[in-house]
Amino acid sequence: MYYKPIQDKELMPNMLMDFTNNTDTITSQVQDFSRRFKIGSILRLCGAHKQKGIEVLKVFYYLSTLLFCGTSMNRDQKTRKHGNMVKKDTCHRFLQSMKMDWNRFLSLLAKEIIDKDLLPIRRNDCKGEQKPFFLVADDSSYYRNRSKKVELSARNWDHALRRYYKGFRMLTLVWTDGVSVLPVSFCNMSTCDQKKLLRQSKKLAAKEKEDFGFKIRRLARQKMNDTLLDLLDVATAAKLQARYLLCDKWFANPATIFAVKAKGYDVICMLKNSSTYYLYKGERRKLGQIFRMCVKDERIQRKLNRKAGKDDSKGRKFLFSATISLINKDGGPNQESKIVFVRNRNKKSEYLAILSTDGSLSEDQIVEYYCCRWGIETMFQTCKSFLCLQKSTQSLDYSEIHASTAIVMFQYAMLSWLNRQNSDELSFGELFYQLLEDVQDAALFHAIELVLALFVETLASEYSMPPEKLNEAMNKFLMQLPEKLKTCLDLAA
Repeated sequence: MYYKPIQDKELMPNMLMDFTNNTDTITSQVQDFSRRFKIGSILRLCGAHKQKGIEVLKVFYYLSTLLFCGTSMNRDQKTRKHGNMVKKDTCHRFLQSMKMDWNRFLSLLAKEIIDKDLLPIRRNDCKGEQKPFFLVADDSSYYRNRSKKVELSARNWDHALRRYYKGFRMLTLVWTDGVSVLPVSFCNMSTCDQKKLLRQSKKLAAKEKEDFGFKIRRLARQKMNDTLLDLLDVATAAKLQARYLLCDKWFANPATIFAVKAKGYDVICMLKNSSTYYLYKGERRKLGQIFRMCVKDERIQRKLNRKAGKDDSKGRKFLFSATISLINKDGGPNQESKIVFVRNRNKKSEYLAILSTDGSLSEDQIVEYYCCRWGIETMFQTCKSFLCLQKSTQSLDYSEIHASTAIVMFQYAMLSWLNRQNSDELSFGELFYQLLEDVQDAALFHAIELVLALFVETLASEYSMPPEKLNEAMNKFLMQLPEKLKTCLDLAA
């Protein structure tokens, strides 16, 4: 779009290389991160409890650091270089646990990172206003082409490569402030179509149907839009600060938008030129019809502005906008929204339409906020290329696949936090303003000192007061000043 998003896909590989080249510090880095954000407490809250043998936190440390050590679990079990007393069966039992709620784990971790380090640092948007926080939803392919017996695997369509593949569609919900991206919840989606399903879910006992393992399997067989609403409930339960949900064309249907709006989030999404009708100027019209009407209105308005000498269309970063209403088919009130039309940079003969349910935003703000969605794309690229997302496990069990994916998300959250701490340009801004305030205070106190010195010189010269009485009067005056001024004016006194 017109606002260049911040991309960290070059910074992440460098950080990974630093990690792998210093294997002695990996465990300490993970442990320091875990202590700061209370990983052990979060694991216990999410259902991870020690049954026997090794502590849960040690098993989690082991699984989280293997990638940075440049080895796999199977290879490390043979060499026993990093695992110490953690055995293979212990790891599999931990990963296959039906009680461990990994989505809650990620959401609570994101909450801790945001509240402790990211909340105090806010950016300003194009209008100079404080930029809000966002939730971003998107799906990505999860390949398991060589597997035929993976639980809940299915034949899916890859829209980017235009071909079918075996595996899952990884629906992910992340939090972002426009700079950092933190995973919140996800689900490896299967299919609702029985014909495309390659492997049925395993038979679960009656007591296991109340656990998270059964819940996540049920979410995997739902429609993606319905699963998105369940993932939003996870973010709401964690009390994450976010105002807008950013999504692409897949979720841009009125039913989903109304459901998201009911959960307290405004929606900013890309629209597709489909058969969906919108209310525009009192009539039901499709997106293409609204665009053509706006083109005619824009031409007329330009002619009027040129005659008046007020043509500002050249400086705009969008074509035009239209105020519409989303039609509620359930009988409820319609949702007044704004559509911003921008030119497609890849194909200038076409246009892109961005919808916002918050009509108070300007056109530039809508475009800028939607560009924050790009952060989830860089996260997918980093997780697949450098964190070995699709190769993190070769298990056939769906719970273990979900847990391994969650550990990759944890690794990305840790790297995102470290990257923000080491190369955050905003911290320099905060330092600048703090120093500016100190300089302003110093200048003020210096001015007060000069005024008092001039006052003392005037009394001594005009009234010929003895030095003893002059010092006594000044001491009485200074003792009545506020404490902050007293500490700063000791030398002057």
